[in-house]
Amino acid sequence: MGRNARWVVAGLVTAAAFAVPAWLCGAIVLPPLLKDPAIRWSLAAALGAVLGSLAVLWGQGFATRAPSTGTSGHSVMATAERAVAIGGDNRAPVSTGDTTTTSQPAPAQPPAGPHPASPPAPDTVSASGNRGIAIGGTNSGPLSTGDQRGGAHP
Repeated sequence: MGRNARWVVAGLVTAAAFAVPAWLCGAIVLPPLLKDPAIRWSLAAALGAVLGSLAVLWGQGFATRAPSTGTSGHSVMATAERAVAIGGDNRAPVSTGDTTTTSQPAPAQPPAGPHPASPPAPDTVSASGNRGIAIGGTNSGPLSTGDQRGGAHP
């Protein structure tokens, strides 16, 4: 489901979360208890506003969440030798040089392919330079391109 469709669903759920309880309370539940329509509909509107507010909180999270594709919703493309592109968040070490930054092995590299003929799409995480690193989310792991002074170079 696309982002715009999720916003439409969130808006419809919010409107229903306000309208249905307000109408049920104002027209069916409260009339036997409260004879004054001004008080009855004020209470019904207050209940609808509370439930509608909760629906707004849910709807914002629903509409802005990333698709469940295992990435952050970006297409991922690494086109150069030793390039690394990560579509989501990174918590592991990433090294494009000759030595890794920790005792863990470097992540598997996608095969180098031809450079794209046109610029990547707006939702694309693309590492196209030699030893390039592109991350579509947040990074909390060490990064190394092997370009440090005195480091080994191929």
